[in-house]
Amino acid sequence: MKIYGPVSSFSQSVIPQLGGLAIELTVEELSSLRLTERRCISALGAVSAWSNRQLAAVFTAVLNSTKQSPSQLDSSTLVAMGYIVCGAKTTEINSFNAVEFSKAVRWLGQLTLSCSEEQLDALVGLLTHSLAFGPISSWGTDVFIEIGVLAAGLPDFAMSALVKEQIEGISPKAISMIPPKRFYVALNHRQISMFSYEQAAAVTTEQFSALSDVQRTALAMVLTPWENRPVDFRGKSLGLALSHSPLCLVLGLLMLLIVLPCPDPICPGT
Repeated sequence: MKIYGPVSSFSQSVIPQLGGLAIELTVEELSSLRLTERRCISALGAVSAWSNRQLAAVFTAVLNSTKQSPSQLDSSTLVAMGYIVCGAKTTEINSFNAVEFSKAVRWLGQLTLSCSEEQLDALVGLLTHSLAFGPISSWGTDVFIEIGVLAAGLPDFAMSALVKEQIEGISPKAISMIPPKRFYVALNHRQISMFSYEQAAAVTTEQFSALSDVQRTALAMVLTPWENRPVDFRGKSLGLALSHSPLCLVLGLLMLLIVLPCPDPICPGT
């Protein structure tokens, strides 16, 4: 990158060519970037390997270059920022235009954002604005599909009130991003039992470790539906009982017929 001279002098045609090499720039160098064109912002916004300090530096560079405050960012700029959104302070996120952010969330929600728990909470707060998606209790499956990973930022009280229709819209990626403590506190065994196989398979080791025995049993019942575990959800599992499918029983009977010796009176050729 030395052939292009000082980072502060990088032209708008050079910046989009940096790609993943941009993470090799120091925080000071990133702060000096001129990001006046959306294609430059988008090129850096597509990079996911930033450190937290680098994210903050690039976010500030965008504001300085465009001469905008956080509240002035429109949906197009927010979409272009991509991963850089997590470089905003919580106070800056709170000042985002809720309507503009709700327009951008369909794209941002598909990224594996590295935002902190506090940042995710603030982003979800924007979506509850009356001119965005409104109260979380009114969100249907379609809204949860649209917001993608941001569902991981639902506050405890909202997560504990989720119904089947809403849970069905939560992406496996969002499930994996729910902080372990929140997962344990907010999602009860009945809600976990509503998970799809893909959602249950997305549960991380850290999340699983935080669960109670009853929650773990509910999760296991989703992951291994061929096992029938009678469970007393007031306390603990009542044990493990295997329930074979009709196909398994038929195959088992066929195997017995093949291996059992034929009685002499009816065997052919006797």
